[in-house]
Amino acid sequence: MKTIAFIPVRGGSKSIPLKNIKLFCGKPLVCWNIEALEACSLIDKIIVATDSDQIEKTVLNQNYKKTEVYRRSAENACDT
Repeated sequence: MKTIAFIPVRGGSKSIPLKNIKLFCGKPLVCWNIEALEACSLIDKIIVATDSDQIEKTVLNQNYKKTEVYRRSAENACDT
């Protein structure tokens, strides 16, 4: 059985738009989570679900081994 980690990453935010790709200690915020999961031997696959082209590009540019991007619809990326 495979263990899949799911990270929902919306592009829209009421407080800080695109906060998940803002740099934090030198790398995009979402990358800290992905890298921790990439290093975990218990995780087989990581799904980053986003509605944002910029977030998708940021994640894919890192060349992670276990990570793939799932494109969320705008309907599934609201805050309600």
